[in-house]
Amino acid sequence: MKHILLLAASFLGFSALAQTYYPISTLQYVSPSQLAACNDSSGFEGQIVKTVGIVVTSGSLSEVPSGSVQGGHRPFFFIVDTAAQGAAGPFRGMEVMGVYTNAQNQLVTLPNVEYLVAGDLIQFIGKVSTYNNGTQLEATSASSMTILGTRPIPSPAVVAVGTLNDAQRINLPVTGEQWENSFVDLQNVTVTEVILFGGNRVSFNVVDANGNKINVSDRFLAQKLPSYQTVNPASPQTTGSFVVPVPGTFYSSLKGMVRHDGNGCFTSGGTRGYELNPFQASHYQIAYAPPYISNFERDPMVPTPNQSPDLECTITDFDGTVDSVHVFYATNPTLQPTQFTKAVMPLVTGSTDEYAFTLPNAPDGTLMRYYLRAKDDDGNASYYPTTPVGQVQPNTDYYSVRAGGMKVYDVQYSLASNGNSPYLGKTVSLKGFVTASTKPHDLGYLYIQDADGGPWSGIWCVGSGITQMLREEEVQVTGLVEETFGMTRINVSTISRTGGRRAIVPTILNPSDSAGKVNFGWEAHEGCYVRLQDPNQAKLYVSSTNLNFGDYAVSQNVGAGYWRRTMVMAGRQSATAFGSLYVQLVSDLRYDTVDGEMFVDPILVSDTMNMDALEGILFYGFSNYRVLPRNNDDFVGINITLDSTALVRSTVGLPAMEAASLLAYPNPTADHLQLDGPAGTWVLRDLQGRQIMHGLRDQGPSQVDLSSLASGAYLLTMDSGGLRTTYRVVKQ
Repeated sequence: MKHILLLAASFLGFSALAQTYYPISTLQYVSPSQLAACNDSSGFEGQIVKTVGIVVTSGSLSEVPSGSVQGGHRPFFFIVDTAAQGAAGPFRGMEVMGVYTNAQNQLVTLPNVEYLVAGDLIQFIGKVSTYNNGTQLEATSASSMTILGTRPIPSPAVVAVGTLNDAQRINLPVTGEQWENSFVDLQNVTVTEVILFGGNRVSFNVVDANGNKINVSDRFLAQKLPSYQTVNPASPQTTGSFVVPVPGTFYSSLKGMVRHDGNGCFTSGGTRGYELNPFQASHYQIAYAPPYISNFERDPMVPTPNQSPDLECTITDFDGTVDSVHVFYATNPTLQPTQFTKAVMPLVTGSTDEYAFTLPNAPDGTLMRYYLRAKDDDGNASYYPTTPVGQVQPNTDYYSVRAGGMKVYDVQYSLASNGNSPYLGKTVSLKGFVTASTKPHDLGYLYIQDADGGPWSGIWCVGSGITQMLREEEVQVTGLVEETFGMTRINVSTISRTGGRRAIVPTILNPSDSAGKVNFGWEAHEGCYVRLQDPNQAKLYVSSTNLNFGDYAVSQNVGAGYWRRTMVMAGRQSATAFGSLYVQLVSDLRYDTVDGEMFVDPILVSDTMNMDALEGILFYGFSNYRVLPRNNDDFVGINITLDSTALVRSTVGLPAMEAASLLAYPNPTADHLQLDGPAGTWVLRDLQGRQIMHGLRDQGPSQVDLSSLASGAYLLTMDSGGLRTTYRVVKQ
């Protein structure tokens, strides 16, 4: 080691560097015993060090958007130890974050960092830090980086996937940590799953011959889609150009930088383990691939009962010919995709790669599911929508037939495991009634909901013209469907009032219903106006006063466990926090002026506070459901005095509906449900919105027999003279 340090000092021309300079291999090294004990931290964690390395990834290729850095781009690059002329090897790679904090406490990019090129020899002074178990150097000042000269462009080391991760994509630190931040070549791997997210981003999983799995991620320009707008000012392109691979694609070589997103023994899971980030188009070497399905269109997107939608797409096979194309479809919700009706999807006359098929029309409200399968002359199959390799039941696309046009329900209803809308990335047009607005004494964000409420009926709207709308007004919205942190929203291009008006009745949810929330059980109520209320009308309590990030919780019991409570956010408005500034109850008094200046005097929540119910919009983000109260009025029957509100009310349209005195009990129930109130109708649906039972009801009590239903949760809607109440009914 002493010999290496002296050589480095001599090379740089500064003898004093012998005391402060460390090779990358020294900074990165972790002993096998430490790795076996799940400790992969550098021994220099938190220290400011000096090192020298050869640039592996040019600064123009980094694509990491960041709202906290001036200019919106957080540049990252990788360097390799100068040992062995920059060849990749154990513990020789390092990730460098090219931003520093200036005298004004702002994050700014290092001078010229985005113009680094592969092969540049640099000296770097920075702090050793860790992010998601990945070691990196953070710049400490504008002069952290010095270019010393040039060296040959570094080349990758051939590494087996099984050295990095196992078949569950769990990192193997004892063998894998040595390759963290290194340039590697994974050979002979197969794409198993394509993961689209954010509307314009993609990653995918590949496995080796033994089933060991790694995620291929998009830190660089090479894997940015054409819909992605680049943020790096030095980028050679304004948009991405990556072509998404088909599951079943076999790469003879797949190169890139290894990053660590700790899972397994390092964290509770949900992350990616060691991942690969290609940074050049040449890093994807395809040996063979199934047919490539692109340019898919359905016209119309939302058909009426008299319309038969046309399906069209382009299908090509880059290493052979397309042998067959079929459409599989069904209107029966009980059928598995492998049981769907099968029909040939023929070539369009005169074309060599365009295929078309017309689906049959169907009655109003029908859910049509379908998928495409193309096979090439080698028997390799691909699907639209994409289906992971080895998955028995193909994924399906779907739509509902609507005589009156698209509803919010159609955009929100999701068969996907991640809750994504089937219209993600599509421009849609629909109507809805405003449940929260941007006006004073309201949430500060626009939400709209279908007239009949129920599951999947509410959605968040951002974009143009939304500040003019008031609660209860019916609006016509056109915009692009997006997903942000797991929350579906419409980015509005045009919005207008229709002249209609209605007060949407909130859906009643039990805040302490752990079974209802687990496995995304509340996904059906995302974006909806809800009312947290005990089924037996007992009081709700502030059960956790500070869950960090502006959240607190309510439940039936003070101190309730994680799943026995529901999170609430107020007093914060930023790029990732969406609470009302007109709600006094907050988890921390600092939110009076942090993440938006509050318009009411904040009150710190305490576990002495209780209420009859809490209303608001159900939001999902950062792996949690939370309710966003719109103003103080949403705390119903609270035991403290809150400021009065002065919500601006709409004067257009029809008179607002009022909540009906419609009751349903006992709830939960083992066999029957008692309905009470004015004469009217009732409908019982499952949590997917499918009608199970319905009937008429006379004035006064009546009884509904539920004994034939399976145990579980259902939604009961009771209507009377234009009034409506929705209950979540639990059948024991």
